[in-house]
Amino acid sequence: MWRPFLLILLVILIGIIGFHIIEGLSFLDSLYMTIITIFTVGFREVKELSSAGQVFTILIILGGVGTVLFAFTKIAEKVFEGTIHQLWRRKKMEKKIQNLKDHYIICGFGRMGKTVKERLEGEKLPFVIIDNNEEKLEELKGDDDTLFIEDDATQEEVLVRAGIKKAKGLAALLPNDADNLYLVLTVRLINPSIFVLSKALDEEGEKKILQIGANKVVSPYKLGGLKIAQGLIRPTLVDFVDLIIRRKELALHMEEFIVKKSSQMVNRNLAECDIRRQANVIVVAMKKPGEDIAFNPSSDAMIETGDILLVLGDKEAINKFQNVYL
Repeated sequence: MWRPFLLILLVILIGIIGFHIIEGLSFLDSLYMTIITIFTVGFREVKELSSAGQVFTILIILGGVGTVLFAFTKIAEKVFEGTIHQLWRRKKMEKKIQNLKDHYIICGFGRMGKTVKERLEGEKLPFVIIDNNEEKLEELKGDDDTLFIEDDATQEEVLVRAGIKKAKGLAALLPNDADNLYLVLTVRLINPSIFVLSKALDEEGEKKILQIGANKVVSPYKLGGLKIAQGLIRPTLVDFVDLIIRRKELALHMEEFIVKKSSQMVNRNLAECDIRRQANVIVVAMKKPGEDIAFNPSSDAMIETGDILLVLGDKEAINKFQNVYL
């Protein structure tokens, strides 16, 4: 992009030096003569030129005018191509977003937002990122596979463009609690049924965001402190949990499933389902609607529609469990 400008500056520099040496003009007069020559303005000369000066002027016209035309053509091409490409990419991205369903929306592309993005990519789940900071989104502009909107996530129109009415979940990860509070309120007004997880920096913000309608609130400082404490007291346990969460070094997965009405587990207890022998997974916890999570549920625990099961096993076993029981 800068090369055309450098070419123009080079021609101007040659003109200044040439007029100064050949005609003995001052810097300002030499610059004036060079500019009116290469841009073909047609103003009067500062003095009567000598034969050598006339020849030099002809050379400047032949070389300089062509260079300027070439330079401006290249600049225009770059601007035109960049604008067209951006418009085309934006239209293509908007069309992809409109076709999304059961996707996730990440509001805020800071450190937490990047981590969420990486995890969703690892799970091959569809998502859209919203952030109004151009610098944060710069790394995404060369990635045609990542969908994003450069705008204010707290605005209703922006959320609608991100497909909030068809989305499965939203992460409110804006820089401060006030913005996240307003975002959660806006989301609830548009789509009351969507799952909303929000970040909160302090306890007061956490309470308010929960009251306004978030399904879950995460305090990164509190979680970080708890993890550090557990790492000091029970380092092996923390390593094990990290392996499950990151899924890089261990072929062990933990998944949650909602029991549907059509599931063969409905109105049967865990012993009757015989999940461990049939699918080789462990039911780590069970959560019934409106109740707390029950860890290590007993074998006589009844399974009903709407229950959430947390199961642990390798990928193949979990897929088998999903296919057989759900």
